[in-house]
Amino acid sequence: MSELATTHESTVTEDQIDHLGHMNVRYYAENARAGTRALLGDLPGWGRGPFVVHDVYTRHHREQMLGTALVVRSAILGADTDGLMLHHELAARDSGVLAATFVHRVSPLDEGGERAPLSARLIAVAADLAMPAPPYAAARTISLDADIVASSPSLGDALARGLAVRRERLVTAEECDAEGRYNPAMAPMLVWGGEPEGRDTGPWLEEMPGGELMGWASMETRIQTRRLPLLGERVQSFGATVAIHDKVTHRVHWCFDVDRRELVAAFEIVNMAFDTRARRPMSIPDTHRRRELAALQPDLAPRSRT
Repeated sequence: MSELATTHESTVTEDQIDHLGHMNVRYYAENARAGTRALLGDLPGWGRGPFVVHDVYTRHHREQMLGTALVVRSAILGADTDGLMLHHELAARDSGVLAATFVHRVSPLDEGGERAPLSARLIAVAADLAMPAPPYAAARTISLDADIVASSPSLGDALARGLAVRRERLVTAEECDAEGRYNPAMAPMLVWGGEPEGRDTGPWLEEMPGGELMGWASMETRIQTRRLPLLGERVQSFGATVAIHDKVTHRVHWCFDVDRRELVAAFEIVNMAFDTRARRPMSIPDTHRRRELAALQPDLAPRSRT
């Protein structure tokens, strides 16, 4: 059984601060990806070939502010033919307070750029090194037993329900490497990239009658990548709220290759209403709640694999 190992260190810089006044979720993800690269580099039998992180779960524990020194600690959770499962945790280096925890599922790529199954030898090596997932890293609203990809609607169903959140667009060179292959680190842009479709979602920060300055903070996310598109392919993203609670909304998004009518990636997110003045959660205002309830699609919530 392995123990947590330090795999990366960094510091929150000014360019990483977003409109909520704390480190943007993008940089939490970058720290975790650095942990994956380091862990794979030390794994016997993995080699130096290309790989893809095709399933990424993130749970945010505490916001991180400018100048905070951070450390990533990592471990192997297990492996099977669907990939190697890794745990990462991001924490403030001086206090040890958790910033976020992650679960990455990783697979090697074959010569054609397709996901390849792990060898029996690698599965055995991972089993010898594996440790149980720490209890504090357990998922909350999002279920890791669910399959977002298998639970997705068809492109025709998404269109019929009016779920488009972005207009059709072509994958750009900025999202790809020199050979025109999509950069895995840009995977969230498959959902968020492009021109908005439909109603205006309003400003990022809103003044509330009670004096709060409200924004939305990501508490949990998960993205499953079915395949990465190529430069020039036509994609479109869709989304729906599947549950709404006192302080959080639970949404699922899907990106399709429009010409092939195939799902490319599925994304799940839990957002919390956040008072940026008091720096604390707040109940979702009634106006926002009514709007979300009017478009609720609970039948599109990810279903368990079993």
